[in-house]
Amino acid sequence: MTKLLNKKPRYKISNKYLSYTPITFSEVDSKAKKLAKIIETHSEELANILLKYESYEVVQDELARTLDLLKNLKENKEYFKLRIGSVASFLPRNQPLYSFCCFVVVPSLMASEVHFRIPSNMRSFFPKILDILKIKKFFPNIIVSPLERLEFLSEHSARLVNSKTEESRPVTDAVIFTGTTDRANQLRLVFDRKTLFIANGAGHNPVIISKDADLFKAIEAVMDLVLYNQGQDCSAPNAILVQKTIYPRFMELLYKDLAKVKIGPYRDRSCKVGPISDPKDLKRIEELIVDNHEWLDKKAGGIIHTAEAIVEPTIISKPLKEGGNYSEFFAPIFFIQKYERDNDLSLYFENQRYAKNAMHVTLYGNSIYAKKLVGKTIVGKILHNKKTFLNNTHLHAPGIERGTQAYGGYGHGTSSISIDGKITPMPTLPQRDIYERIAKPILVKKRLQEFKKSLGSFASLEKRDVQKLLKLTNHKPEFIQSASNDNGKVYLDLYPIKDKKVHYISASKTHVYKLLEKPNGKYISSLKEREIKMIRKLNNLLEKKSSMNSDEFSEKMYDLPKKKGANKGINIGLQAEFFHHIYELLFNKKYGPRIGHFLYDADPSDIDKLLYV
Repeated sequence: MTKLLNKKPRYKISNKYLSYTPITFSEVDSKAKKLAKIIETHSEELANILLKYESYEVVQDELARTLDLLKNLKENKEYFKLRIGSVASFLPRNQPLYSFCCFVVVPSLMASEVHFRIPSNMRSFFPKILDILKIKKFFPNIIVSPLERLEFLSEHSARLVNSKTEESRPVTDAVIFTGTTDRANQLRLVFDRKTLFIANGAGHNPVIISKDADLFKAIEAVMDLVLYNQGQDCSAPNAILVQKTIYPRFMELLYKDLAKVKIGPYRDRSCKVGPISDPKDLKRIEELIVDNHEWLDKKAGGIIHTAEAIVEPTIISKPLKEGGNYSEFFAPIFFIQKYERDNDLSLYFENQRYAKNAMHVTLYGNSIYAKKLVGKTIVGKILHNKKTFLNNTHLHAPGIERGTQAYGGYGHGTSSISIDGKITPMPTLPQRDIYERIAKPILVKKRLQEFKKSLGSFASLEKRDVQKLLKLTNHKPEFIQSASNDNGKVYLDLYPIKDKKVHYISASKTHVYKLLEKPNGKYISSLKEREIKMIRKLNNLLEKKSSMNSDEFSEKMYDLPKKKGANKGINIGLQAEFFHHIYELLFNKKYGPRIGHFLYDADPSDIDKLLYV
């Protein structure tokens, strides 16, 4: 249950950082460049610290990217106009300095305060970086939280309440999160719907090497992408698609280059491959290698040095016709997939599993099919534009990925922004997204004055039961429907749950529905052609649901089975039949939760495979 507390000042910060006050860009630019100067002056000291965590090659690249961001914020000048309230940032496990500047420092230049916790695997060295950068002195509104995970979430997911009107507003204006889709979905429910949630997930990033590719350039790109930070990077490709006729030569060159790669501790600056950042990941990596044991290459067959937490460069060579790879490794694994004809690439890109994490496509050489991916509708959605398609260059090439430009893709598990219950899959850029979704709407003079005047009416702090919400939002495919009555109005709450214990809020009647683990093949085979077409229309609608609210989605879904010109009684019968099919496909039951709300709120990764007919 929620709890009302008296509002207390949480941190003492200079009036210079007051929420919803104008920003002077010259001050922003000066501050950023001052930090860049500190980094340049102490680059060797910073490198020695980072070498405890990553290779020298990555350190050099990270320093360059960080300086490029800080020195070129003028490219984003239009976004620095109004200082918003508090921001909570969840940092990734890779590129400590660059991530800190992208997701903490830059937001601090346009927010009253930014709170973050140091990732557990960085606690031994990150405070030293903060000291060198003099963050406490030059960025007093950056707050390193000492709180444990649940306390941190409770602190920053709280809401301020107007006790007279019962209106509320979140204490955190924006959340910047990097991690898995499932974790992002959990945290979205923990934070208020009015909080801007910027999510950065994982992408497939396949590399296509066609028969007329410059193989030397292609090999160079593949080596850079797969071995960068031991593959612990969202740019690493899940699949390297190589045309059959050049496959032998490609492998010959790859073996030759891999033989030159030095493996060992990062203190040796010539080592390209070193320890995985979290030794616990070795279990997951070993499982992935075992699952693909029949495709392991004998010359690079998955050697793991457990004591040193080092995974040697590994090659898995699986023909595309045997199935594409859509799993992220976070390890130095070359997953090579030989294909025959150009159109065979459709086996990879037009698989339903591709859409969720569609990010960038890299092509070396020419491919008619690949170039038509730009603007092409796949599983009911356009997943690629010119910015997410690279030809004869790659994501780690100089100038391709920069902190002043949006980064990510259009798969809902790759990157997205959400606010007011609407999730929009798209490349993210914190400074742009904070400005456009929070600052810009209240920047009109009259609106800003009214907004600031209203802030004083929110006098109480309401903390949420974070632990319960996290249990309710576990991504296991089991759901509770709770019918609740509030002033005579019945509404539904749908929560994924982990175990057999039923969790619900103010429920007068509760039902538990468990999703099938695999498609209901027997029922699918009984469907008529007209019924199959209807389910496919539903899939197309589901692909577009992020562009509409729950009511709009439900209305369009209820219209799907209706026949033009038919009377109300006939259409109600058609709707009932349609919903019955959906329940059978999802739960193997004749009934289920209120289907419009359920399909709108459910994670697509849980239901896509069950509705694929």
